[in-house]
Amino acid sequence: MMDNCKIRIKRSIWIMLILAICVLTGCGKEAENTVKDRDTGVDVPEYTEFSELNGKTVSMLTGAPFEELVKSKAPDVAEFSTFNNNPDMVMALKAGKTDAALTNNAVGALAVNRNKGIILFPKNLQDGVFGFAFAKGSALRDEWQAAYDKIPEETKEELWKKWTGSDEDRKTIPGQDWPGTNGTVRVAACDTLEPMSYAGERGELKGFDVEMILLLAKELDVHVEFTGMEFAAILSSVQADKADIGIGSIIATDERRESVDFVDYYPAAFVLMVRTVGSGNGESGEGFWSSIADSFEKTFIREDRWILFLEGIGTTLLITVLSILFGTGLGFAVFMVCRKGNRVANRIAGFLIWLVQGMPVVVLLMILYYIIFGGVAISGTVISIVGFTLVFGSGVFGMLKVGVGAIDKGQTEAAYALGYTDRRAFFRVVLPQALPHFMPNYKRSVTELIKATAIVGYVAVQDLTKMGDIIRSRTYEAFFPLIAVAVIYFILAAILTWIVNRIEHRINPRNRKKSAMLKGVKTK
Repeated sequence: MMDNCKIRIKRSIWIMLILAICVLTGCGKEAENTVKDRDTGVDVPEYTEFSELNGKTVSMLTGAPFEELVKSKAPDVAEFSTFNNNPDMVMALKAGKTDAALTNNAVGALAVNRNKGIILFPKNLQDGVFGFAFAKGSALRDEWQAAYDKIPEETKEELWKKWTGSDEDRKTIPGQDWPGTNGTVRVAACDTLEPMSYAGERGELKGFDVEMILLLAKELDVHVEFTGMEFAAILSSVQADKADIGIGSIIATDERRESVDFVDYYPAAFVLMVRTVGSGNGESGEGFWSSIADSFEKTFIREDRWILFLEGIGTTLLITVLSILFGTGLGFAVFMVCRKGNRVANRIAGFLIWLVQGMPVVVLLMILYYIIFGGVAISGTVISIVGFTLVFGSGVFGMLKVGVGAIDKGQTEAAYALGYTDRRAFFRVVLPQALPHFMPNYKRSVTELIKATAIVGYVAVQDLTKMGDIIRSRTYEAFFPLIAVAVIYFILAAILTWIVNRIEHRINPRNRKKSAMLKGVKTK
């Protein structure tokens, strides 16, 4: 079985490497010979008037519902699409899967500087202001507004230049070296929107928003506990009391002010990113292998980003292994309560299993995180373990019913005739015979579970997939981060399957000694 596991791992790695080479054959091709303005030598945008967006596709981040704003300028936009993070949206724009991408001026300017072939649309959609979000009616809002009003304008401008500038060595976050006598505030922050708020080389949150919050916290003498999450989850976390403040490149619109209060802290604008004319038609002078080496270096070596992958693997394994253990125990316990045909227990169990299995897992996690445990100080990791325990446990219950149901009742009667108690008859006769019916589905569920954990980023968990997203948000590289994540999932699934195979071999009744099988039986 160990050999089979090694073969599966090697096969998975080879498949992913072949896929990487096939994809990367085109990844080194960047827009070098884009059309430029004859007078200024500046790249020319593919669209220059809002009317040219009619019939096109416009994208935005999930949680940024600005379709009506776009339609006020281009009423006949054909389609709107959403993405969970800015790098995915930028890559979709470069690949031609969308025609324009809505963002704010700070994030848009940085994305354009880092990506050849895209440029800012020459006209702003709307001017606005960045804001820190507070729960509606929160007393904290007035305190933080007062602290903000004390900060000199020169300090704010200096911070803005620091985080939107090109000097990466300056982009560090000060330590919280003040006493914090007034307690701790919880801050929900987007971790993929550089330069406003994003995860750094060690996964720590940094950016203009983050340092501004720390500046205000020092004035108020409070400590800050940051939690990184998807942009779409920030306002929900504030409304559900999972966080006291929400930050992360949030533009305070009239619609958002209906749900939360804001401290307005810096001028902003809604802008569109579009492709440059002729982008994608030329090839860079960079060689294929050179582009692979550069992509690998940015993904794994630079800023020791491989450590982020290790941290993500640890979180993914923690959630997966504990969910398997607790889920197996929960499913088995519920089955034991229901196996005698208790009508009340079976109806309750049936309803709860129908409820858990009837909704998408991501919806279940968000209900647990924002509603059921909304006012409880409990981490997203614990919520994820609870959610996947319920999902896996409901599956184990169903597998046990099928497996035990396949065993003839005569086996139980024969065990009674040999002097077995009901408990011994089940555990020593019925259950071992049910395992061959049970284990194939169980092993498949283990593999499905580790892949399903990829959604835990929705409840502020930095698992393997989320770490890949964070790295892509820094490098704007799609290929190596995604392929690395895929390979690691293949390997983890193979290892867990091998472990389950070993357990199955140990408990298989065909591998039991005769003395063990007859233990407890009256043979004389």
